[in-house]
Amino acid sequence: MAGDIEIRLLGPFKVIVSGTPVVLTSARQRALLATLALAAGRLVSIDALGTRVWGEQLPERVRGSLHTYVMRLRRLIGDHAVVTEAEGYRLDIEPARVDVHRFLRVLEEAAGQPASSMERAMLGEALALWAGTPLESVPSPVLADEWTPLLVERFLVAVERRIDLDTGVTADADLVRELTELTGRHPLRESLWERLIKALARAGRGTEALARYAKLRELLLDELGVEPGPRLRGLHLELLTSDEEPARESLRSRPQQLPYDIARFTGRQAELAELDRFLANHTGDSTAIAVIEGTAGVGKTSLAVHWAHAVRGRFPDGQLFLDLRGHSDRIPLQPDAALGTLLRAVGVSADSIPSTVEERSAMLRTRLSHTRMLLLLDNAHDASQVRPLLPGSGNLVVVTTRSQLRGLVAREGAHRLSLHSFDRTEANALLASSVGRGRLAAEPDAAAALTELCGRLPLALALAGERVSRFSEMSISAVVDELREQRLDVLRDPHDDGTDLRAAFSWSYKALRPGAAKMFRLLGNYPGVDIGPAAAAALYGTTVVEARSLLDQLAAAHLLNQPRPRRYQFHDLLRVYAAELGERGDAAQDRREAFGRLADWYLAVVAEATKWVRVDLVTEDIKVPPMPEPRVEFADLSEAVAWYADERASLVAMVGTFADLGWVGRTWQLAWLLRGFFAQRHDQDDWMETARLAVEVTATGSDPLARQYAAMNLGTVYLVSSRIEDGMRALDDGLRASGEMGGSALTAGILSNIAGAYYLRKEYEQARLYGWRALDSARRRGQANYVAHASVNLSASCIGLGRHEEAAGHARVAHEAFNEMNDLYHSALALGNLAEALYGTGDLAAAEEHGLRCLARMRDLGADYGAADVLITLGRVMSTSGRSGAARAFWREALETCQALKDPRAAEIQALLDSLPADPADATRADAPHP
Repeated sequence: MAGDIEIRLLGPFKVIVSGTPVVLTSARQRALLATLALAAGRLVSIDALGTRVWGEQLPERVRGSLHTYVMRLRRLIGDHAVVTEAEGYRLDIEPARVDVHRFLRVLEEAAGQPASSMERAMLGEALALWAGTPLESVPSPVLADEWTPLLVERFLVAVERRIDLDTGVTADADLVRELTELTGRHPLRESLWERLIKALARAGRGTEALARYAKLRELLLDELGVEPGPRLRGLHLELLTSDEEPARESLRSRPQQLPYDIARFTGRQAELAELDRFLANHTGDSTAIAVIEGTAGVGKTSLAVHWAHAVRGRFPDGQLFLDLRGHSDRIPLQPDAALGTLLRAVGVSADSIPSTVEERSAMLRTRLSHTRMLLLLDNAHDASQVRPLLPGSGNLVVVTTRSQLRGLVAREGAHRLSLHSFDRTEANALLASSVGRGRLAAEPDAAAALTELCGRLPLALALAGERVSRFSEMSISAVVDELREQRLDVLRDPHDDGTDLRAAFSWSYKALRPGAAKMFRLLGNYPGVDIGPAAAAALYGTTVVEARSLLDQLAAAHLLNQPRPRRYQFHDLLRVYAAELGERGDAAQDRREAFGRLADWYLAVVAEATKWVRVDLVTEDIKVPPMPEPRVEFADLSEAVAWYADERASLVAMVGTFADLGWVGRTWQLAWLLRGFFAQRHDQDDWMETARLAVEVTATGSDPLARQYAAMNLGTVYLVSSRIEDGMRALDDGLRASGEMGGSALTAGILSNIAGAYYLRKEYEQARLYGWRALDSARRRGQANYVAHASVNLSASCIGLGRHEEAAGHARVAHEAFNEMNDLYHSALALGNLAEALYGTGDLAAAEEHGLRCLARMRDLGADYGAADVLITLGRVMSTSGRSGAARAFWREALETCQALKDPRAAEIQALLDSLPADPADATRADAPHP
């Protein structure tokens, strides 16, 4: 028998032979020896050894492989240590030489000792053998599954028994340290937690004992979804009712402080579902914090109270409510006062409440550390007001605020729910709850107008609905008229500041720093839907960095919305309030000066951007002011187009405001400069509106040049919109204004567009005649831009007349001229005309080449309208060359484009598609080429 071998498995794997450690470098050798050692003198079969050494990946010849490993093992621990038998192998060793067997034997002996002192001694002997995780460094999952749970359980039972025997003998502080380490390694073992909590209580640390119970409860709920067992619950109750913590008895009265729920709560189903998901997904490792933020009157408190009532059953220890007065006519509640109120609510006597915020905050966390309680903190001013009020884990805090509480989200991991105005369905439902669906149905247009004038803000809707319902004989239309005249005066209860929108807005406004307050007032005069930092900087007269900071302050206070990065906008009613403030005293003069700055800035930036789209529109007649700060420059066309896309709605609104103010020059010039973007992006409605305003403001003036620009602009958009007769009339007005001056720099352009109008009327000879007149005028004045435009229109009229060679020549002239001016859009149009002309000459290859180049350019520019023509031409080329599948692909794209743009050419394209052979194999024989 191998009496000089010792094997240790209760921790790192060790083999000692004759007092000298032996290292087994092979993982399979360690698994083999551990298996034999755990059998300790008993036979282990080949099959059992195989699964414990290799697992499921057995070698083809298990017996042979085992024989090899046994031979190598014998060289390390002795030739006679491993005995070969018919069915397997056996380690010739006494069980006592293996620490596992010695550990189990001593534990059995200790259990039979009559004296506790002897039992404690033997338990100590057994536990001294424990050196860590059993079977460390033994790579055998089968062995680990068989032995590790058994050994760990025996170890823990032994430790717990020894701790019980140590109670009263060993210092409780020492036991607390040991048990703290053990619960950290075995966090789901309730019996260890029970002993730890008892040791803490015995040591006079009852508060910590309750905190440990709360931590265990949270852990069990999170990991297993169960409460602590009856023994621990009983222990918890004993601690709560002990003389050491008399105030806890009052806590068990469970405060129920939630305000009443609104009986007719309306809408917010998506928001309620989001809050439910947040609570369901909360891990419980920390306090659950939900921040409901939004502007005044949006219904934050109503939503918070309604949801709190819905989930209060999950918080059996009660609900607390506190108005922090963050935005009201009273001074915000300071943290020390708020903490005093909360502590008294959970049963702390006034004379026991500490003096400092830090101590009060710590006491609140201690008092609520073992509870599941809901705190609703209403109307918070900022994160610093809320942070000291946060309880320990296991509780839920719901905060409502007009601020974004960004720090609470970033540091404490609060879940932020941004509340916005109702959608139309929710707004109608809220109105119906007070007005009645019958009255809404009787005046649907007035009801829709009412919801929009209220900005679909719940408080405003409720006030408007109350006004309608108060007078049964009063129509909704009458209330709409009142709102249009004096909106904020109507939306108020003179005896209740809580329902006075102007007062509610003022509380947020008065909390602003002076710079942000000034920006708020100035923005009340801004006509656009939204604004970016650069425009705001021009309005305010400051840098972009400072403007962004001021806008961010307003957004953080929910006086501005931020629908997307770098864009800010008012809620409609807040815009009304800001405009009121801007009319008072010195603010009115500030506002007029600011708007003048902004007008000059927009004109200068639009001119700069237009140079990338149609440089010829920035003529000498456009008196662009020097660009105020901040200066804006564009590196390429894409930057200019992106800026236009961001500012489009604001630019259109600016034209309207210029017209309202009687600023004739700014009106027609801004409308004129924008036409390049409008044409390229096919924004016909905006183009039509701004051009019409320009004609209106110039019509009664004495400036014929202004009338020419305005008339040509309007006539062009009419032609693009297929309103040919209207376009002809507008262009004729422009031509008459030109005649008053004996001709002008714009005459060639007007003549060229009249040629285009005749082309659309299919009067190609007249179109050619006016085209030549335009070309002659442009050449005499040396106007390269109008030479190009006249040439492209001449190419179109010649195509209509079947004069394809002449058309191709004009198209080439136009293409080269537009290229020199870097007018990419019209250069592409000229290429399209060239492709159509070449198709007419029968040069299909050249037509295809130029057509694909044109299509590629149009796609790069995002110019769907211009792409439709060349798609038609390419379809003709493909059809003529026998590639019906390719033709069908081009014409289908052209049809979809025209249908989307409501272009009348859709009918023509459908006819072309119908003319193709109905052969589905066409689509597979020839795909359309791609530029």
